[in-house]
Amino acid sequence: MSSCQVPLRRGEVVLGRYVIRGVLGCGGMGIAYLAEDRGGRKVVVKQPNPGGNAPIDLIIEKLEKEAEFLREIWNKYGGHPNIVKFIDFGHIGATPLLVEEYVEGDNLADYVVKTGGLDPDVGYNVAVQLADALAFLHRIGTLHRDFTPDNVRIQPHNNYRVVLIDFGTVERGKGQGTQVVKPGFSPPEIIRGEFYGSSDVYMWGATVLSILRPRNAQLARLTPQQRITRYITPRGLADGPCNLVDCGRYERKLSHVLSKALDPDYRKRFSDGVELRNALVQVARSRAHLFYNNHKWVLDPDKKATVAIGKRADISLDDPYGYLEERHVEIKYDEGSDTWLIRDLGSVNGTAIRRYGNFIVVSPGCRRTCPGTPSKPVELQDGDEIVLAFSEVLRLPYIVLKFKLGNV
Repeated sequence: MSSCQVPLRRGEVVLGRYVIRGVLGCGGMGIAYLAEDRGGRKVVVKQPNPGGNAPIDLIIEKLEKEAEFLREIWNKYGGHPNIVKFIDFGHIGATPLLVEEYVEGDNLADYVVKTGGLDPDVGYNVAVQLADALAFLHRIGTLHRDFTPDNVRIQPHNNYRVVLIDFGTVERGKGQGTQVVKPGFSPPEIIRGEFYGSSDVYMWGATVLSILRPRNAQLARLTPQQRITRYITPRGLADGPCNLVDCGRYERKLSHVLSKALDPDYRKRFSDGVELRNALVQVARSRAHLFYNNHKWVLDPDKKATVAIGKRADISLDDPYGYLEERHVEIKYDEGSDTWLIRDLGSVNGTAIRRYGNFIVVSPGCRRTCPGTPSKPVELQDGDEIVLAFSEVLRLPYIVLKFKLGNV
């Protein structure tokens, strides 16, 4: 049994700039505090729990590993909108402290109990976001190993954005040895001490199945953990996924994807998050669209499209204030990853993507150091808003295009 010892007190300043405001939670491995930085921004401060259910050396190692990974995610790979943001890391004596983004909203497991489960539209939206986060992790060679609803925050006020918040179990490459076991969510091979990309896929499938609204209304009062142990037996799924939960208009797609993701044999599942996400949003290959005011353009996956001003552009926009370039951005379909990509072609005033309340900079623009150079390609997702030119300080957008996948 673990106990909650709270060494940090309300009003205490840690790492020289974060004021503790209260305790958010205490578990077997760590304590999470709500804090504010000097500018009044809310953050989360995590520390090891001295009264935890594991040796303190292992608990400290877990938090240091989590901090190292999150710092790499955001500093080396540019971060991801569905992964909690790294802010800071330091020590008080020998005690490590990890400072992260404070995600307004609810714990996904708690939200599902409160609402009875997600309706099909919200559930599919959440499933795609989680698959996209998993694809990102697998692209950089990382296994999550604890992909469950209690490690996710959901923001109903922000288009149901979800954020993965716990990375203490991550591993590089194929996982071996000691694993995190969660009944119902953990795949069969975990008992053999094995974990693969397809094992994370299994946990994604169990998570999605557990959060959708149950067909059996009596199960709506149960936690995701209680539900999933009824949906999945030692032999596999108790019934077709969409006979267990309400898939709505996504029944054909979710039935196929969830059945494959939850196959007891890891070799028969999607091999990793990239393959999973592609299956979930496979409409990307056939069609994509851009919208601006009353205009609509169809993007051809076999051709690159330049968006700018003038006759040379494939998609030409009015630019009364002269903030765009003759070749501002290029959008193309990438066959290998089955995704649409955008890159800035060296613009003065930059390009960005607005996604679930996040402002993702494709290129800041060369501004006063022109000429600029083309940026690295950035993946587009269904519903993204493409910002062409924005103010340098306040990031106010000039022109905003809507990107949509599928038949619209």
